Amino acid sequence: MISTKGELVGLSTITLLLPLGLVIISFVIFLMSKKLKKGNRVLGVMTAAASAVQLVMSVLMMTAPQELYPVDFSFRLNLIFVDLITVDFYIDALSLFFVLLVNMIAFAVTWNAVSSIEVVEDVKSENKKRLIKEPAIFHGLVNLFHFTMLLVPMVNNLVGLWIAIELTTLGSAFLVAYKDDRDSWEAAWKYLVITSTGIILALLGTMFLANAITIPASQLPPNLKTQLPSDQLMNWTYLMELARNGKLNLEFVKLAFLFAVFGYGTKAGLAPMHTWLPDGHGEAPSPISALLSGVLLKSALYAILRFYTLTNTALKSFTFTSGILLGIGLFSLLTAVPFILKENKFKRVLAYHSLEHMGIITFGLGFGGAVALFGVVLHSLNHAVTKSLMFLSFGNVIRQYDKHGIKKQEDITGIFRSMPVTGGILALGALALVGTPPFNIFLSEFIILWGVLKRFWSKDILDIPEFSHPVIIIAVILFMISTTLIFYGLVKHLGKLVLHKVEGDHKMEEKFWRDLFPLVMLFIFVLVLGVWIFPPLSGLIRESVRIILDQH
Repeated sequence: MISTKGELVGLSTITLLLPLGLVIISFVIFLMSKKLKKGNRVLGVMTAAASAVQLVMSVLMMTAPQELYPVDFSFRLNLIFVDLITVDFYIDALSLFFVLLVNMIAFAVTWNAVSSIEVVEDVKSENKKRLIKEPAIFHGLVNLFHFTMLLVPMVNNLVGLWIAIELTTLGSAFLVAYKDDRDSWEAAWKYLVITSTGIILALLGTMFLANAITIPASQLPPNLKTQLPSDQLMNWTYLMELARNGKLNLEFVKLAFLFAVFGYGTKAGLAPMHTWLPDGHGEAPSPISALLSGVLLKSALYAILRFYTLTNTALKSFTFTSGILLGIGLFSLLTAVPFILKENKFKRVLAYHSLEHMGIITFGLGFGGAVALFGVVLHSLNHAVTKSLMFLSFGNVIRQYDKHGIKKQEDITGIFRSMPVTGGILALGALALVGTPPFNIFLSEFIILWGVLKRFWSKDILDIPEFSHPVIIIAVILFMISTTLIFYGLVKHLGKLVLHKVEGDHKMEEKFWRDLFPLVMLFIFVLVLGVWIFPPLSGLIRESVRIILDQH
């Protein structure tokens, strides 16, 4: 049992540094690949084992007494008495929730990747391995991706947060192109260009926020009189104190939120900045699609949540943020409908489901209130678990069908007959994804709607007097219609995959520890979180909601 903040700092540091250490090991194994013939597979096992350790440490941190949080510490790199870099870390309940989410999905993904990533020879270049398809490079990039996604919720400084999210692109762009064909490179290029454009907008938002704190020192409240180093002026903790004391320029705060939402919303896959999603998810290897959809989108959501809290605290109202988020959330949800209904590759259909669920999360965030926000935070985890389950399940299907000469996703049918366990999990996971009871997504969507209706009935609608009741009613009706149509669309796609006959008599491999274990683990969470939110997790979510609402 964790009893001191020092223990939390130690666990946090180890959690963050483990994948970074494996990045270095990956590089060494790549350089010595001729001498270490089994090094690539060993590296995959080491990555999965490290992810398991990180998940255990995250659970230990979650079960620590709440009075130990928040935890803050700094990392300083010195060279001959000169400070090269100082990074301030800050971990509260909201940070810890996203750390737990990252490590949970990373464990399932890295376990699956041990067997799904194989050495591919380049027959066009004297039978040498292509750099992009070298497994040591793959596992190194996965660990770098994992490290950057852990860095996002841990850094205190909002400039550091922007850098961390930009670094996630560095860790993931080459992973999107892992198949090393024309389509995958086009998808990677599109992902890189669109998300980098969005990140520039987020940087502008961060700069506007920096300009909002240019006030005379004489106006600072007594507890903020101490002069902070320039690299700490954008710390989340410092900015929140300024916001609570009314010491931020409100016009700059509004501009900062607007640019942050559209900037980080690009990385979160919100419409109309979502266009990288279908190509990125569709062309990346399935384990990477699971990381992109399950974790990367939530890392960008974390940044939006921090700006949401800061803006509402500074403005002393939810009015400004609610209108923007409601509009973006509903637009994202409606945009997803026609693309899910049309004929498409199944991985691209799953990508549009990411657009749908990020729309649902943003829709609930726009309505606000403790109940809806509880549903929003829970839905972030539920979507991450369920979507990762779907991508990993379908990835196993693609790999086995490919071995039997079925190369195109459009030709995959009859999964129930050829892979009954995987097909069953895939079908049940799809029902969970569209919000069917008693699975996890139904519960979180129900809580979000319950929170919306509760605010509506209490006549506390968004704290926005200009919003009439009919507008809210229409928004809720559109929400219900959209989710119903999306249910129909996914069931239609799924019917072809699992029920139609498969050509030939193919009985494909389904080994438990190699293929099914990560799927079973995720599916257990899908089932359990649909009927019971175990107390440590429930307490962590409630405390996260208090942080989002800035309730002391």
